Amino acid sequence: MQIKPLFRPLLASSLLLASTLSTAALIQTTQISASTSLMPLTVGSQTFTIDQLHDGITADSPFNGFASNSKSGSITLALDQVYDLQSFVLWNDINVFNEGVRSFELHFLDAGNTQIGSSGLLSAVSQLAPQTYSFGTVAGVKSVVLDVSTASLQIEIRELAFNGNVSAVPEPASAVLVLAGLAAIAASARRRAPRG
Repeated sequence: MQIKPLFRPLLASSLLLASTLSTAALIQTTQISASTSLMPLTVGSQTFTIDQLHDGITADSPFNGFASNSKSGSITLALDQVYDLQSFVLWNDINVFNEGVRSFELHFLDAGNTQIGSSGLLSAVSQLAPQTYSFGTVAGVKSVVLDVSTASLQIEIRELAFNGNVSAVPEPASAVLVLAGLAAIAASARRRAPRG
């Protein structure tokens, strides 16, 4: 089958868009804002505040991350844009002494704060390396509630991140331009079609 010259640019741009969307990027640090009603843990002069949860420091020395005396509770992770998420990355336990999160669930919310999905209950272990939890693609996510069900001794999270892409939701003006372009291509093709 021969592709008409008129459709070649459209096909090329579609293939480029598809290849861009297939590679997930790491969503971390300033792309995430964390908040919680859990009280942060203070040890000596160091307080393990919620902002340390997404500061990009994944090493366990010096100790860094969020900690709370609670064994359960919720942390809200607001994202800077709307994303299509594919997996969650957790660096569990600040000092890797077999403490930290043991089971948790992720609840995905859209820009209107409506729940659009959930991961189901997931298990975690204390280790230096990050654990990645894949859940398929959840489209249109603006925030995630990390609901810690159980923890060993206390909640301790060194760092977290997501894998995904910015949602490809066109703005209304862009959608109108795309539709107008497709209509023009279709009209041009009809004019060039041989009449029988």
